Amino acid sequence: MTLISKATRSFLLACLVALAVGGVSCFWFLHKIMDNEASEQLLHEKEQVEEYVNEIGVLPKRWFSISDSLWAVRTHPPLPMVMGDTVLFSTVQKEYLAYRQLSFGIATLNGYYQVNIRKALYETQGLKQALLLAFSGLSLVLVGLLFFINYRLSRSLWKPFYRTLDTLKTFQLAQKEPLKFRRTSITEFQTLQSNLTKLTNQLRQDYQSLKTFTENASHELQTPLAVIASNLDLLIQAPNLTEEQLERIGNLIETVGNLSKMNHSLLLLTKIENGQFTDSVELDLSSLLSEKIDLWEPLIHDKGLALHQQIAPNVRLNIHKLLVDVLLNNLLGNALKHNQPNGSIRVELTQNTLILSNTGPQPTLPVDQLWERFSKGSSRTDSVGLGLALVKQIADTYHFPISYHFQDGWHRVQLSFNIS
Repeated sequence: MTLISKATRSFLLACLVALAVGGVSCFWFLHKIMDNEASEQLLHEKEQVEEYVNEIGVLPKRWFSISDSLWAVRTHPPLPMVMGDTVLFSTVQKEYLAYRQLSFGIATLNGYYQVNIRKALYETQGLKQALLLAFSGLSLVLVGLLFFINYRLSRSLWKPFYRTLDTLKTFQLAQKEPLKFRRTSITEFQTLQSNLTKLTNQLRQDYQSLKTFTENASHELQTPLAVIASNLDLLIQAPNLTEEQLERIGNLIETVGNLSKMNHSLLLLTKIENGQFTDSVELDLSSLLSEKIDLWEPLIHDKGLALHQQIAPNVRLNIHKLLVDVLLNNLLGNALKHNQPNGSIRVELTQNTLILSNTGPQPTLPVDQLWERFSKGSSRTDSVGLGLALVKQIADTYHFPISYHFQDGWHRVQLSFNIS
């Protein structure tokens, strides 16, 4: 939900709550005022009766001068004043109508009387309902008008903010030019844009520094590693070496090779994380996978492994050519390295999934740790623990869900993707 929508919804809810509370309060006050008015009229008519009796001594013969709903009943003891509401059936309107009635006792020269005065309330009820409807209609119109005005004003006021967000979405660490925000007259948005400009510039500088350092360090490391490997190759060919010396030199050559592979893999991981592989093209994954299998097939047969493949034709995928090469090499390499004697490898490609399965011993690490760097599910010395980390990083870069399962002696890696 956008900020404008949420603010407008909150404003609308506040207006509706205020309208409900105000409507109920107004109706209650109106009800009290009209009820008090009816009671005051009855008391005023009572005072008129009492004044007439005090002056003349008897009840008036014509009640119409005081009230059109007044009558008296002779009674013996004096009665207290009682005021209450009642309903009576109207033969004219064919329904029960509300009245307020005042009864009180009065002493005359002719004895005690109970005087009753009645005031109709249904007229005020109709008036209250009419006023309530008018108030509700007017309030709804005002709320609707305020809602529209608030929404339009909010869109106008927050427009620079959304333009700033749109500009920020275009930011990339590898770009050379700084972000350019459109000018605004709102001080808070000016401050936001200024801070974002400083932040993104600092990020670009730090990224360039880190990128330069990583590339230089990787390049500089490759040279001494190559020199060490060359000298070790010459040394192992030297005469009169004992078996122990040959074994130690062989271990050193293997270690240098692992260091070189680790250096290359770490540099590749860094480049992928920094988003340096942006040139995606549509590739025929079916053909690429078949070519890779042809290249790996001699090694697979040398290890005595059975290969089963089921590749759907014309599966096309938008991805960087180097990254898909790394992805397939690492998946096939892992299936080969972590297999068992006389084991099997299965390769399945459909329009939506790539599945590589291989036999092998159970991994020594929890499944969720196998994707981490330098995590190895076996004790093999020729593995640097970065193959699955590279596969996971490439899959995350292109938002391809990837999963790993081990069941019944089979390792299964499944990569899902959306074909465009």
